[in-house]
Amino acid sequence: MWARKVLAEDESAQRRKRSASGGQQEPQEVKCEWVDEALPRKHMRRVEFIYLRSLRTMLPLYSTLSVCFLACHIAREAVLPTDIYRWAMEGKLPYVAAFTEVDKLLGSPLKHRPLNARQLFRPVRVIGAWQLEAAAGFIAQRIGLQLPSVNFYAIAQRYLDELSLPVERILPHACRIYEWAMPPELWLSSNPARVPTRVCVMAILIVALRVQYNINGQGIWEEICEAARNAGGSDHDAKLPQSMKPDGGSNEEFGTRELLWTLVDAYDKIDVAHDYSKDLHSYLRYCKDVVFPGIACSVEEEHLIEIFQDLYKGREGENSKVHTTNGVNKRGRDGASVGARCFSASSSSSGIQSIKSEMEDHRFCYMPPRKWPRSDGYLHYRRKTMTGRLVCAGHADYYLLLRSFAKLAEVDIRVMHASVLKLERRLGWIEERIGRSLDALQNLPS
Repeated sequence: MWARKVLAEDESAQRRKRSASGGQQEPQEVKCEWVDEALPRKHMRRVEFIYLRSLRTMLPLYSTLSVCFLACHIAREAVLPTDIYRWAMEGKLPYVAAFTEVDKLLGSPLKHRPLNARQLFRPVRVIGAWQLEAAAGFIAQRIGLQLPSVNFYAIAQRYLDELSLPVERILPHACRIYEWAMPPELWLSSNPARVPTRVCVMAILIVALRVQYNINGQGIWEEICEAARNAGGSDHDAKLPQSMKPDGGSNEEFGTRELLWTLVDAYDKIDVAHDYSKDLHSYLRYCKDVVFPGIACSVEEEHLIEIFQDLYKGREGENSKVHTTNGVNKRGRDGASVGARCFSASSSSSGIQSIKSEMEDHRFCYMPPRKWPRSDGYLHYRRKTMTGRLVCAGHADYYLLLRSFAKLAEVDIRVMHASVLKLERRLGWIEERIGRSLDALQNLPS
């Protein structure tokens, strides 16, 4: 039934295309009996192309990655779509070069399978983590699978460990917010425009940290930068005043200053690059095993490759000295070296200028510390449309918290900020409903 339907749909499409172009010649009819008859080669190739195009539309190859993520989600594992994407790109998960193994299992092409495994099972590209999660939600919806929410406890614990934050102190507060709010963004959705679930987990952690450590624009980071600038040293940790240093094994409680310092150090250590991009040898091995598998080289090409490798090894030692000397100064303005720039011994600019510059790069408006706060309550940020674009405003303390979680979740910092604002609105709505309910209970007659 599928074969007849595919050929009939292609025939109808050809007729509509022909009539729309105004031509008089009727297209050649595609008969389903062609599959079983001895046809000319050009007709058989056309039927093969029609079948292959229909199969790639109905069962795209990236659905295998979505099924893998779906299985991890049902098993309550802390595996994220970013992990599936990374493993597929690096070849740790057999996807890009899996057709070589499939070809060994299927054997040589048969009469009824003229297309080889490379044509059938080699993906054109690896879809991103955002689309991968939406495809998993679509598959679950099509097969009628009742999915639970994401394993918030395991994912949040993983993120806190990667940021070197105290799990036993922060995670219970985050779990209370999760159990209280239960935002719908924690369930998989087939909508590709919706924010991924991991961003909602990050938003809950950010709100929990802001509440627990009172990060509401008091200017703690400005005080640290000012103290380091007054110390007059380039080593931002060794020459800080004792009161400004992070907790280095003392009995002092893990406070807001220690939290900001830990986030700055963790931000510099977060590595989102792939393993094959570390050096040329890893990249060449990756191209041979993943990108161009099954392609054999001739003897002359192998000899030429060896000559180029010897030339590269000879110059690699010369360039290594240059890279070690100038490598520290070649950081970009993406925030990766804010810790080093913030405490440089430059007298022309203070440490906070680097944060302002980075916030401007991400279309954030820097807000100075609150000198006379009206209250010690939770500070809600807002977005405002100015000069035809949406501008986000925030303090430096909040921005440091936001950028670390955004980089770890591999999303844009403005997406993370919007998710935090949405969660705050939901929590405010819940608090308002609870307040009205309590007032109604007090007004009931005894």
